[in-house]
Amino acid sequence: ETASSIFSVKEILRLLSIPGAAGILAIKTITGLPMGVFQSMFSVVAMDHFKLEAEHNGYLMAYIGVLQMVMQGLVVGWLTQRIAEKSLLLWSILLICLVGLATALMTNVVQFCLTCIPMSLGISIFYLTTNSILTKIVPPTDTGAMLGLNMCVHSLIRSVSPTIGGFLFESYGFSSFGYMQFLINLLVFLYILGNSAS
Repeated sequence: ETASSIFSVKEILRLLSIPGAAGILAIKTITGLPMGVFQSMFSVVAMDHFKLEAEHNGYLMAYIGVLQMVMQGLVVGWLTQRIAEKSLLLWSILLICLVGLATALMTNVVQFCLTCIPMSLGISIFYLTTNSILTKIVPPTDTGAMLGLNMCVHSLIRSVSPTIGGFLFESYGFSSFGYMQFLINLLVFLYILGNSAS
């Protein structure tokens, strides 16, 4: 067990030393955290903030599921054929940032359903482009290991999100999710924009 854990730490460090890998994984973690927090608190928000019954909450979850399927299956594929991945990544972060602001300001479930359209688009573009960039910057033999490390980021976000979400919701209310998403992604967007300009 000690040998395998040493090997996995060595393996992680080796993957992170590949040019561009650590940066994309850091962006994925930082941008993914506010979205993870919001998604982990979704049912609580729907029932507590929007006063939805369990049945209507189920319909809302199904609606978001269908939206994500449409975005991933039709829209994102169409966009990736026409726009460079680095540009798509930048614009998806800006879209997620603006959706955060819209989330903070919305007051009813109809506005939420409308906000879910750009939210699903931004999230779908973000995850597909980051996955694609990560698999392209490593040699083919490391693709599986990099995707494994990528999944660790998702697991980490899912582990900490409910705790952060519960604290924010109790202390600052529903709008805090949106403001956190807006501020964090605005900083990430400006950072990438500054780096690409220099």
